[in-house]
Amino acid sequence: MSTSIKHEIALQDLLVKMSIDPKWGPDIKGGKFQQTVKKIGKEELLHVNLHAFYSERKGRWLQILAHLTTIFSNGISLLSDELNTSNDNELIETSLFNEFFSSPFLWNIEFSIPHPLGYGKGIEKATAFIYFLRSQKEMLPLKLVELFELEYAIFKASYKLPSKNTSLIEGTLYKNTSATIIKTNYDVLSVIEGSEELHTLLPRESFYIISPLNKTYRINVDYFTLLSSFEEGYTTDNLNDSERNIISSALKLRILCSNALDIDEQLITHKH
Repeated sequence: MSTSIKHEIALQDLLVKMSIDPKWGPDIKGGKFQQTVKKIGKEELLHVNLHAFYSERKGRWLQILAHLTTIFSNGISLLSDELNTSNDNELIETSLFNEFFSSPFLWNIEFSIPHPLGYGKGIEKATAFIYFLRSQKEMLPLKLVELFELEYAIFKASYKLPSKNTSLIEGTLYKNTSATIIKTNYDVLSVIEGSEELHTLLPRESFYIISPLNKTYRINVDYFTLLSSFEEGYTTDNLNDSERNIISSALKLRILCSNALDIDEQLITHKH
């Protein structure tokens, strides 16, 4: 019985793979899909209406792109310009997106953040996409990749359950798992703010903190250097007045917390 259940799950995964991954198309002679269905004795799956199949796959690609666009609203638009595409249909057909639809980042649920309502991993695709872009960063302008990184950090701060806050400066503190402390070579926040165009940005070292309180701030290098030391935990002994002020403000913004693994379990209250 357990073998049958495992087989059904494998078959379901296979059909999902076929419906999204361009390298698993049923019409690719000797391809991965054809080899797999022959191996499991399901060759009847090869007899599909290819016109309907391609229409459905295109719809799934557009759904994924629509999900990404809500998170990377600036980045996706500028990526489309970079790839010389004029609409979503052209964008999903580019080699970059075809590689993403086939990439292990999209198909491994570990490249996703657990859903805040407790549905588990694999629902959001932004994490998979940012990891994919990092693997392709040599092919893209640095300022564009940095813009995607900042938009992802803003998304993560609003999506991921934040660690419990603490008002105590003493002891060992950690960077909040929902917060991001980031350094960029371009002031890409100005693009999100609408005060600059990406193509006009000149190199300018910039530092930001992205708070789970849905706030993004520019910070100076001293602030960045101190807060970066809390990534793996930092004991707040022998702080000077300037450092105490920085840490105090970071605690209020929930950038730091007392225990990185201490997650609120009841952040979302269901009304009955």
